Amino acid sequence: MDIGINAIQAVSSKQAVFINDKCRVFVIGDLDGDLPALKSALNTVNFNPQSDTLFCLGDFIDRGDKTYDLFTYLHEIKACLILGNHEHLMLESLLSNDAAAFKLWTDNGGNWHKYVSSEKLDVMCNELLTKPLSIVLEYRGYKIGLSHTFPQSWNWANYPDDKSVIVQSLLWDREVVKQNKVVKSHGVDFSIHGHNSTKAPFWVGNSYHIDTNYHGGKPTLLELSDVITSLEKSSTL
Repeated sequence: MDIGINAIQAVSSKQAVFINDKCRVFVIGDLDGDLPALKSALNTVNFNPQSDTLFCLGDFIDRGDKTYDLFTYLHEIKACLILGNHEHLMLESLLSNDAAAFKLWTDNGGNWHKYVSSEKLDVMCNELLTKPLSIVLEYRGYKIGLSHTFPQSWNWANYPDDKSVIVQSLLWDREVVKQNKVVKSHGVDFSIHGHNSTKAPFWVGNSYHIDTNYHGGKPTLLELSDVITSLEKSSTL
């Protein structure tokens, strides 16, 4: 990764979240600026922002021309956002004037920002800076790691001291999918990620990969209780 981490340096690497067992919890993969796709997915489960919680695994911006509207909608429904590599590119481009980040960003779907006011972009950047690189969620007796991606060896209870290693590992790494192998994943019962495009969600070790929105697909929306029930039935947990 040749992209700097000046803007993202102060972002929290990990956030601990506990949610009551009675609440419905949903996790959605990369949205790529597609607001209609998000609304369609939420409508299928009668999502209620007053009682349900939605976690977004990063890359909710870019490619779609509704990026700002989608971002605003996610704020309205109080979605829990985790940063992905596209959010990283946006922050370094706009806040750090990183030329390498800006080229990669605009070459990969970031041109929507040219049609949004600088005031709105400032609001987005300031809010993105409050979002973590990962979440460890406690729900229904399980610890679940949530991040855009993750490396083959990772300890969810003990992160590296070097922020650049954390950013590379949780926002950019593709080795788990390339090698189809998790070497070590400690500190959680299982984890869920986006980033690696796939036609259908798939497991590698105790990690679940759900980025199905790219290349004409639609985003995968998981109800976490269903995932847990399925794993319990298969005796994986």
